[in-house]
Amino acid sequence: MIGKLVLLLSINGGIALGWKLGASGGLMGSYLAAVFGAVLGLAVGRRWQNWLDGDD
Repeated sequence: MIGKLVLLLSINGGIALGWKLGASGGLMGSYLAAVFGAVLGLAVGRRWQNWLDGDD
């Protein structure tokens, strides 16, 4: 259960950060930055999830 919560939070955090950083590029820039942020959030979330499980 905690693993899914970690992924949810990390992906949403990546999306929000990407959207804010891409805001100067208009709507399409925000969208593309949010997608990139979601991918980074997923990667960070997976590492965090493995660290919490002790599979490091």
